[in-house]
Formats: sequence, structure tokens, C-alpha cells
Amino acid sequence: MKDWTRERCSGRPEELQVIAPGLFMQRRNIEKVEHEADEAAGTEAFTEYVCESREITESEYAMLGSIEQINTDKAIDEYTLRLMEEGVL
Repeated sequence: MKDWTRERCSGRPEELQVIAPGLFMQRRNIEKVEHEADEAAGTEAFTEYVCESREITESEYAMLGSIEQINTDKAIDEYTLRLMEEGVL
């Protein structure tokens, strides 16, 4: 898994895109940015999308999905209850 980097796209990018067998491009914080025409600079109005992206393998993506499914509050409550039952707390 690589670090997040800033990416600019002319069209709205997918949040998860297959870029090679077993390799994804993952994106977050996708924002639409509209630029006005600037006659002095000779540029026309245009729209782009700015986001953070990183390459991630299929197995890393699956592992992150498993981690997100863990309910930490429930785990802490169960651990606290077990400590209370054992007389530690």
C-alpha cells in the first residue's frame, strides 16, 4: 500500500478502480473544482476533480474492509465486562 497523493482528473474518478490484475487505485475526498475563464491568461473556464489517491493491492483492500467491520466500542464493552466478572475492576 502506498501513501496518499494528490490527483487531478478532468472527469469524476471512481473511488475504486482496477488498474492491473490484483491492483486498485483507491480515491477519497473527491472534490469538484470549477475554474473561471481568465482572458488575461488566455484560459477558458473548465472543471476538474481533485482527490487523494493511492495504489492498493486486492488483499490489502480486503484486509482494510475487515478492520472497518470491527466494532471497537462493542469489543471494549465486552472486555470491560469480562474484567468486572473476573474481579479485576
